Amino acid sequence: MMFNGIDISKEKIDLSWLRDQLTNKIKTKVFKNKHQDFEKIEKWLLNTTKSVASELVITLEPTGVYHEALMYFLHEQGFNIILANTGKAKKYADALNIIHKTDKSDATMLAHYGCAKHAVVDYWQPEALEVRELKALIRRLDALESNRQREANRLEASEFSNVSARVRQSIKVTIAFLDDEIKQLKSDIDDHIDNEPGLKRNRKLLESIPGIGHVLSRELNICLRLKSLIKPKKQQLIVG
Repeated sequence: MMFNGIDISKEKIDLSWLRDQLTNKIKTKVFKNKHQDFEKIEKWLLNTTKSVASELVITLEPTGVYHEALMYFLHEQGFNIILANTGKAKKYADALNIIHKTDKSDATMLAHYGCAKHAVVDYWQPEALEVRELKALIRRLDALESNRQREANRLEASEFSNVSARVRQSIKVTIAFLDDEIKQLKSDIDDHIDNEPGLKRNRKLLESIPGIGHVLSRELNICLRLKSLIKPKKQQLIVG
């Protein structure tokens, strides 16, 4: 197996191929974090290592949402993906005595991490499409609810400051719009869950646990990433 590390930010992607673990010989390359560069990344990985995708292990860390597109792309091309736990990767870097951190050194560290851990960790597998859609809907709902809270705070603050009536009206209109969109999005989420047998079954099981209601079961459907039926007693142990 060949081991590669990838450090990803919003703007760029740093690749490091670990040519020799003992001598720490590496080969690196930087690409833009753009969809049009993904095929270039694939070509570089295959040509540089002179291997096929199934012989390459790619290790990366989650970086918000910026790693997701490339991770799905590489998986679809047949590469083996390790999505490293950030905390564990940091401890591993500390053990290697990496003091001066750069994007290049982070990518190299991840290549070493993948080499050390590939035999004892599971390769990353993408979530089912229905779970990915649910995650996107809930992420959007969270954003709207955060925006609604900010507007509510502005409205409350306006009662103690010299804010024009027009500004207060604008805030109220915005809150009303957000309330309507939040209500619609919640309905869409519930419809999505009801229309997917697996998600619907999981929600029913989750809500059979004392303390888990309609709202929390939405989140746990994602957090647990349920791929099969889990007994309520076991779920209760998982969620505490």
